[in-house]
Amino acid sequence: MTGNLARTVATRPALGRPAWPVVAGGAVIHRQARPDDELRVLQDIGTTISFGRNETIFSEGDATKYAYKVVSGAVRQCKLLSDGRRQVTDFFMPDDLFGFTEFGLHAFSAEAITHVVLIRYARSHVDRLGDENMLFRRKLTMVLHERVSHIQHHLVMLGRQTVKERIASFLLQMAERNGAALGGCIDLPMGRQDIADYLALTIETVCRSLGELKRAGTIGVPNTHQILINDVDTLRAVAEGEN
Repeated sequence: MTGNLARTVATRPALGRPAWPVVAGGAVIHRQARPDDELRVLQDIGTTISFGRNETIFSEGDATKYAYKVVSGAVRQCKLLSDGRRQVTDFFMPDDLFGFTEFGLHAFSAEAITHVVLIRYARSHVDRLGDENMLFRRKLTMVLHERVSHIQHHLVMLGRQTVKERIASFLLQMAERNGAALGGCIDLPMGRQDIADYLALTIETVCRSLGELKRAGTIGVPNTHQILINDVDTLRAVAEGEN
C-alpha cells in the first residue's frame, strides 16, 4: 500500500451507519446515519490509522487488503487518466465506509483531502465475519447496494444534468451530509478543483456557476470552504431543471 502512515494504534470504535445522499435528475435521496448493531462487530477487528493532507491511502492497482471507515477528515476517490486528466468519483466523510466493494485490485485511488483518521479493517477478517455472522453479511450487502446506487445516480448527474443542475445537486448533497438540508452553512473540505473533477467540469466553470448563484442570492460564499444556503427551494428547483 502506498502513502505514509502517520500513526497506527489499536482501537475499538463505535460504528455508525454509512450515509451518502444521491441525486437523480436533481432529486436528493435522503439516507440518515444511525447506529447499526449489525456493523458493530467490525469494532473488534479495526485499527486506527491517519494520513496527512494529500497523502495516498491506496493507489489504483494496489491489492485490496483492507477496507476503511472515516473517523474524521475527508477522502477523495479518483482515477488519473493517461493524458493527465483526473476524475473524482466520490468523497468520503466521517462515518462513511469505503473499500468494501472492490476485490482483487483497487480500480481507483484514495487520497486524503485533509488530515484524516481512518479505521482500517483487514479484508480477510471482514470476509470471515461475513461467513460467521448472517446479520452482518445482510447489513453489509445492504451497504454495498446503496453504494452501487450512489454510483449509478452519479452517472446520471454527469450524463444528463446541465452545468447549473450539477452544481446545485452537488451543493444539496453536501448540505444533506452536513445536516444543513433546510439551510445553513455547508463545510466543504474539498477545493474547487476537486469539485470540478467530481462534476466533470473545469474549475473556471465551477467558480463561475457558484458566482452566479451567489449574485442571485441563492447562496453565500463566506470563504472557499464554506457555502451558505440562503434559498434551499430555489436551489432544489435549479437542481431539478425547473429554474
